[in-house]
This record gives sequence, C-alpha cells and structure tokens, in this order.
Amino acid sequence: MMQDPRPINTNIKTKLINPEKEKPSRWSFLKILREHSDLRLFYPEINPNAEVYKMRDNLYCIYYDGIHCGEMWCYLIDGPQKAMLIDTAFGLGDLKGLIHKLIGDKEIIVCNTHCHIDHVSGNSHFDKVYCHYADQKYIEEHQGKDVVDEFVYDEKGELGYTWFDANDLPPFTSYEVEGVENHHQFDLGDGYIVELIHLPGHTPGQSGYLDHQTGCFFIGDVTSAFGGEAWDVYPEFCTINALRDALQDFMPRLEEVSGVFPGHGTIDLHPKTLKYILDTANRVIYHPEWYDTKVDFFGTPMYAKFIYQQGSDLKYTKSAVIKEEDPEEREF
Repeated sequence: MMQDPRPINTNIKTKLINPEKEKPSRWSFLKILREHSDLRLFYPEINPNAEVYKMRDNLYCIYYDGIHCGEMWCYLIDGPQKAMLIDTAFGLGDLKGLIHKLIGDKEIIVCNTHCHIDHVSGNSHFDKVYCHYADQKYIEEHQGKDVVDEFVYDEKGELGYTWFDANDLPPFTSYEVEGVENHHQFDLGDGYIVELIHLPGHTPGQSGYLDHQTGCFFIGDVTSAFGGEAWDVYPEFCTINALRDALQDFMPRLEEVSGVFPGHGTIDLHPKTLKYILDTANRVIYHPEWYDTKVDFFGTPMYAKFIYQQGSDLKYTKSAVIKEEDPEEREF
C-alpha cells in the first residue's frame, strides 16, 4: 500500500522533498485545483514560487508549498481603495511584485492571523503589519533571518521538507507591528470592512478576518492548542477552552459566512465547518481522555480528536484542556 503522497504536477519552482503524510481529502482538492482549475494564475516572470487562485471577484488566494509545514495560503482582498493581505507565509520570491500585478498600485494593509514563522516570515517585504495584540510581542521577536534559518534547515544545514532557492527568501528588514483589539475593523475604502475575530488557542492572539462584504472568513490555524506553559504572556488564550468560547460567541453570526479559508489545506470550506470544530472542542473539554490518536506535532506529543466531516483533527496537550462536566452526559 502506497503511503507517500502522490505528486501534484505543476511548474512551481519549489519541490517537495519530504512531504507530509497524505491526507486524502486535502490531496484530492489540491490535485484538482492545482492541475486542472481555470482559476489558476501563474506569473513565473514575477514570482515562480507562488500560484494564485481567484476564488471571488476580488479575492486572490496565494499558494506556497510548505517549508517545514503544510502548504500555505496567503489571502489578498482587493478593496475599493486599499487591498488587504492576510498572512505572508515565508514570502518566497517577489511577493510584493506579485500583489501589485494583481491589484495595481493600491495601498496594502498587511495582517497576520498569528505569530508562527510560516505565517509571518514574508512580513519583511512590508513596512508595517497588524495582528491581535496578544501576538504582537511574538511577531516582533520572530523578526530576523536567523529565526527563519533555524526553522527551515535541519541540524546539518540541509533542507528537510521542501527544496527552495535560498536566494528567494526575502532579505530581512525590520518592520512595525501594531496590535489591535478583538473586533477591530479595517476599512478598505467606501465602507468596505474586514473585521478581526479573535480565535485563540493555537497561539494567544490567533485570529480570523471576516470580510463583511463577501462573507469570506480567513481563520488562520484553529485546530491545535499547546497550553499556557508554551507562552509567557496571555496563557489563558492558549487552551481548547479559549477556542471553544470564541467559536461559541461567533455562532450567532454564522449566517454572515459564505466560506471558510484556513491557513493550510482545503479552502473555501462550508461555514458549518466552524460548528464542527466547536462540537469537537466541547467533546475534548468534556472528555479529554477520549482522544482518537496520539501524534507528534513538530516534536510536541499531542492528543488528537477527529473533526466530523473535515478530514482533520483537533490537537491538544494535557495542559491545553481545562476539563468541564458534560451537561448532556448520555449512557450508551
């Protein structure tokens, strides 16, 4: 039985060396999208490391092969007067040039869903980025070429996950990081609003961005929590409970969502995905011992509970769960 992922054949410059274990539903989606979709835009003369998919009239989804992680998505909203870029991945190649090819010379508001290297390393292309205030400190600390090198190279100085041209990494330049509150609204002109929605757990400041006009909800990474001991500020935001509470608060607004766009994997998911994640979070909180499997998540031992109809799981450490009594305990 074949265990390794089957290749997805495109002319992108980066090449997978040691792919993630194949996730069938994700692979099928990406295979069809990347090999056969007429939504694909590719400008190798500007940036041969990135593929672009126009998923709405004013939404460009920028795909990068993963570098020490799963494939990565950055999202570009073309507003009436300004554009918004959500996450910058590792920023391989001329990311800014690619963006201006798509939206012209508009001002770009750059936002990060959270502080992890695979979402913020391309920030060096820009002068300023926004995030939830609880991740501001960590994004500021993640500035620097050494931080990226430590993440993408192994102890022998070799690339372990994806081959890429080191010359395509953006040269490090410092940038300003501004932290904002939950529900902060960004105006892209003429009242075109994108709202930050705090969805903590994966990191203290992990947040989504809800486009009020299209209903697209860019959620970042919401399927793992490491517990407060991994963070020295806002540890209360690093639990499955914090994620559950945030999703529960958002449920009355679920009808505002037309599609869910995570930071990795399958995109434009049905809004019910958020309800399924919420249900899974509650199951973990009520019975953390009823995990489905154990996983090694980049060196961290974690438990995992499968998420209904998503082909993914919710990962957690023991310290990431504050157990609660199940209000609907049922006998079988």
